[in-house]
Amino acid sequence: MIIRNSSNVRVNEPIWTHQRDATPKIAWGGLDSLGVRTRYARSQEVYKECSPVECWYRVEFGAARRFSTRADGKRQIVDLLLPADVFGFGAHGRHHFAVEAILEGTVVTRYPRCRLEALAESDPRVARELREAACQAMSRLHALILNLGRTTAEEKVGHFLVKIAERLSGGPAAYVVLPLSREEIADYLALSVETVSRALTQLKRRGVIRLTGTRQIRILDRNSLAGAGDDCLAIIDGPHSTGPYHARRLVYSD
Repeated sequence: MIIRNSSNVRVNEPIWTHQRDATPKIAWGGLDSLGVRTRYARSQEVYKECSPVECWYRVEFGAARRFSTRADGKRQIVDLLLPADVFGFGAHGRHHFAVEAILEGTVVTRYPRCRLEALAESDPRVARELREAACQAMSRLHALILNLGRTTAEEKVGHFLVKIAERLSGGPAAYVVLPLSREEIADYLALSVETVSRALTQLKRRGVIRLTGTRQIRILDRNSLAGAGDDCLAIIDGPHSTGPYHARRLVYSD
């Protein structure tokens, strides 16, 4: 595995307090010889919008955002990519969204698309992993769409907190250290930064959450945040999930 630094980031610099493990599945672990790892600085570009799909990617450490810049200059984040998430499939040979690192020191492995496709034709395990990765990406987008359809900002922010906590901890969690800023949350939920801040304040006043730091949140009433009937939006990953941040994956696309 080749490792390249694209910034002056210290190799052992921590990303956030609770680092999600990215223990690879058997098939991905066997693809080390094809992959090239790159370490990115915060907001550094992984690939551009409308660029050709030459590689597929996997987050190893840190976090990244998939987004598009609208005609009015505003950014819309359509996916939050965490360790073990595979992305970059595109459509019709083009990436329709750009990807940037969210956190300093984010590590992403890229795999040549043509070589992976050829390998998938001869190895059913690789084909299965690629298919599952694409399904996970679509599921994340579907969950985001459902959340955007919620009535109030409090509901959107509350549901987001529950689900990001699940992704980071591997299941229902009472505490979360957010890997993204309030501005990024706003761009993800199609809200203004002020609206996100007001929603967090209201949730705090209602005793649903406790703000223990700029990005540290303790969930006091998970049911009120998640809303009724949301358990169907989460799925369980296969036996590859050995780390604390893998046991449960939520359904959100690429």
